[in-house]
Formats: sequence, C-alpha cells, structure tokens
Amino acid sequence: MESRINLAREIGRDLWRYKWLLGLAMITVVSAMTVIVVTHSTRQKTSEYNELMAEQDKLDIEWRNLLLEQNTLMEHSRIEALAREKLGMKRPEPGKEKLVMQP
Repeated sequence: MESRINLAREIGRDLWRYKWLLGLAMITVVSAMTVIVVTHSTRQKTSEYNELMAEQDKLDIEWRNLLLEQNTLMEHSRIEALAREKLGMKRPEPGKEKLVMQP
C-alpha cells in the first residue's frame, strides 16, 4: 500500500527548516527593489538637474544681453545729458531737422 505525501505539509516543513534561506531570499528581493527605486530616482533627478542647468544657461545669456542693452542706453542718455549741461546743446525741433545724404 502506497502512502500519500501531503504536499502542503512538506512545503511547510521545508520552509520552516530553511527559514534562514527564505529570510535571505526576502532580504535580497527587498534590496533589489530598493536599488531599482533609488536608481530610478537618481535618473529622474539627473534629468531634472540637466534641464535646470540648460535653463540657467539661457537665463545667463539673457541677463548678459540685458546688461549690454542697459549700458548702451545709459551711455546715450549720459552723452545727451553732458551735451546739454556742458555744451548747451539741445535736440532740434522736428520741423528744423535736415537730412544729409552722402553720394
């Protein structure tokens, strides 16, 4: 007469007998999932950092252009103020302006 083996009981016994191995397997899976999450987060942060650096470069270029424009505008107004104060010059009225063309 053949005796039947209860498969569920045998699996339970094996799991209990090798519980340390099961624990190590669980720790390995948790560790692997943690590595995946951290790697994904790092890639997202790196991508965000690169986008922000590109935006900063664009803003720096715009800032330099605005400084140049400001300096240019300040020079013209300074020259005009000096011409008025020191040389007594004034801007001609629109009707008195004359256009000189070179050949």
